[in-house]
Amino acid sequence: MDKILMLNNDLDTMGLLKTWLEAKTYQVQITSSRREVPQLIHDFKPSLIIADIIQNQVVQDLKENEKTRNIPILLMSGYTKGQEVINLNVDDVIEKPFNLPLFEYKLQKLLKKAS
Repeated sequence: MDKILMLNNDLDTMGLLKTWLEAKTYQVQITSSRREVPQLIHDFKPSLIIADIIQNQVVQDLKENEKTRNIPILLMSGYTKGQEVINLNVDDVIEKPFNLPLFEYKLQKLLKKAS
């Protein structure tokens, strides 16, 4: 079973997305705390990370760390045309608001790449 770690400050939306993902048989953990990320990665061992652009520093730290750089990251952003996204080292980006079929396609593509 694939494990997904979601890093986002909007816990209401992430709760809904978690419910949807778990119905699709993914294991999901959610956090809004940057400090929890290293421990969650160590304990949960995610196959994929979904992060909001607001967490861009955490994303960069993960991609620069030898132990975590190969975990695919799907960045959720309402600012996909901005310089912030262009400079981030992520595996894919989905623009908010997004449709679920596109979201699921991107998830499956990244999970296949990771395995």
